[in-house]
Amino acid sequence: MLKVVIIGAVAAGMSTAAKLKRLMKDDVDIVVFEQGDDVSFAACGIPYYVSGKIADASELRERRVEDFKKSGIDVRTGHRVTAVNTADKTVSVTVLATGAAVTEKYDKLVVASGARVRKIPPLDADCENLHVVRTVDDGIRLRKALEEKASHHVVVVGAGYIGLEVAEACAKQGKAVLIVEFAERILPVMDPEATDQLHAELERHRVQIRTGSKVVELKTEGKRVVGVVVENAHGRDLVPAEVVINSAGIIPNAEFIDVRKTVNGAIIVNDRMETSVPDVYAAGDCSVMTSAITGEHQYAPLGTNANKQGRVIAHAIAGGPVPRIRLLGSSVIRLFGLDAAKVGLSEIDAQRLNLDYEANYITGNAYPSYWGKEKVSVKLVYDRKTRKMYGAQVVGQGVVGARANYFAIAITAGMTVDDFGYLDLAYSPPFSGVWDVTLIAANTAK
Repeated sequence: MLKVVIIGAVAAGMSTAAKLKRLMKDDVDIVVFEQGDDVSFAACGIPYYVSGKIADASELRERRVEDFKKSGIDVRTGHRVTAVNTADKTVSVTVLATGAAVTEKYDKLVVASGARVRKIPPLDADCENLHVVRTVDDGIRLRKALEEKASHHVVVVGAGYIGLEVAEACAKQGKAVLIVEFAERILPVMDPEATDQLHAELERHRVQIRTGSKVVELKTEGKRVVGVVVENAHGRDLVPAEVVINSAGIIPNAEFIDVRKTVNGAIIVNDRMETSVPDVYAAGDCSVMTSAITGEHQYAPLGTNANKQGRVIAHAIAGGPVPRIRLLGSSVIRLFGLDAAKVGLSEIDAQRLNLDYEANYITGNAYPSYWGKEKVSVKLVYDRKTRKMYGAQVVGQGVVGARANYFAIAITAGMTVDDFGYLDLAYSPPFSGVWDVTLIAANTAK
């Protein structure tokens, strides 16, 4: 019987385990080590629990340990893997409740250990009201903190996807929210045409934003933060804070294994999710894949990718055809009344890569004018000569995420802007105009 050890029991790890068990049934023995208490939870839903949109945190827990054990998967929570000996094919594990050391052998190893929030000074302090948002328990602690009457001022450090979603959640709880971002723009993976609109939407809902800034000091009373010192090019000032949320990036949890990694510590894998060491696979937030557009290593720590990677690993271990992931870095966010989505390359990416490209940006109607007044902006980035699409960004109201997905399919298929402009899309006034705004964007490309 094949012995498979999996490190990590969230999206990538349990996707691997569940699919592999279905494929190999009794021919595989699967042991999963998880240092936390929760398994297979919906991390992307945590900000919506914090906001109150999701009433009960238990709704984020998709499956329990008992559910996996019934299907023959041995899941051991409260077990931290501290080292891997790839020569002997063993993992060293600490049982957190007792401190006992355990050694487990494997035939195949899957590293799905995720990532943790980067805690650079002063955000590495041990303070009761300094929060991170990675697990269901993190979300429960944050929501409980926001329910305290004395918690009025919230400072969110970092304006990536999670930072912005958490900031919105806190604002919906009636808090005075300040976002502090070191970069010159929020959500810098998108181009200014998109982020400027998101910035304005946040400010319209009284969320303050300081870009080009950083938190350099925490003012504390005992074990609690009472204020933060924010520094930028104009100087420093003290901002009140009863709740501080560190969302300033993540670090892959991969220090315990010696395999080929990128500069940020993420494990490099091929299309089969194999690492540089035989019989060792990696998936999820601890890994880095290859962009289908550029061929570069791309760190895309999203649940969508983690689940797909897990299924690829299961097929690779079981034998037979292995599905291929065409990574585009697709993502979408909703902040109050505005949605923004990105697939493929931004114009900033194209400039960094010295591509010979063109960009086209338009704003049009989400629906016929007699149906609704919502606006949608579309930006296309495409090759100047071949006119094949590199990327797209869609921002506005109405149908945004689905329109971005049109471009994800088109880029994967290698379509040109000219091909795209005459796609036979489904049409009815509740969904779009007779010429959808995405088609108009393609047809007006030079």
